[in-house]
Amino acid sequence: MASRISTVFFDFGDTLVENKPTYLQRVTDLLGEFGYEREYSDVVSAFTKADYLVYVDLGSDSHDGEEQGMMRFLNHFSRNLDLDIDWPTMLPRITERFEREIYERSLCEGAIETLEALGAKGRRLGIISNNDGSCREKCEQMGIAKYFEIIIDSSVEGVSKPSPRIFELALERMNVSPDESAHVGDMYGADVMGARDVGIRTVWYNRRGLEAFDGHGPDHEVERLDEIPGLL
Repeated sequence: MASRISTVFFDFGDTLVENKPTYLQRVTDLLGEFGYEREYSDVVSAFTKADYLVYVDLGSDSHDGEEQGMMRFLNHFSRNLDLDIDWPTMLPRITERFEREIYERSLCEGAIETLEALGAKGRRLGIISNNDGSCREKCEQMGIAKYFEIIIDSSVEGVSKPSPRIFELALERMNVSPDESAHVGDMYGADVMGARDVGIRTVWYNRRGLEAFDGHGPDHEVERLDEIPGLL
C-alpha cells in the first residue's frame, strides 16, 4: 500500500517548524502568570485532547466559525486542566500578553533531511496548515517553501482542519486521489482524524509520546521525522 503513495502533505507548526520556547511552554508560562499554575506535561495533554474533543463535538461534516471554534477549544482545554477560566474576559488579556512574547522560530529536527529524502523518492509535497495567513511567508523565511507545490493556509482559504474541505482543496490542487496521499501532523484531532475522514493515509508525528484518544489510531505513528521516508 505504501508504494502507491505519490503525495505527502505536512502540517506546519510543531511538525516542520517549532518555536523556542515551544508554543505550549509559552502557554504554560503565561497561564502561570495569570494565576493558573499547571505542569507543562499537563498542558500538552490538555491541549491535544481539546483538539480531539472539538473534532468529536463537530463530527466530520461541520465546523464552527473561527471565534466560536476558538471558544469551544478553550473551554475543553480549561476543563481538561480542571480550571475555571472566564475566557471572554481573560482571552484579550492573555492574547495581548502572548503577542508580546519574544521567541525564536526554527526547523524541527530532521525536517530538511526528511523533505529531501521524500523528494528523492519522487514524492510530491504540500502543506495543509491552520495558520494566520502568513504560512507561505514563514516557509520562505525558513527556507522550505521550495519543497512544496502547494501551501494551504486556513486563514487564506476560510476553512480549517479538521474540516474535510481543507483536505479536499489540497487534493484538488495537487490533482491526486486520497488513496495515493498521506498527511503528517502532530495534532490527533485536526491532523489524524481530519485526514482520515477523507481517506488520506495518516502519519501522527507524536514526539510527545501521547496515547491515541480512540480505538482508530493513525496508519503510522512516528517520534522522529526521519522515520517517515521509510514508511512512505
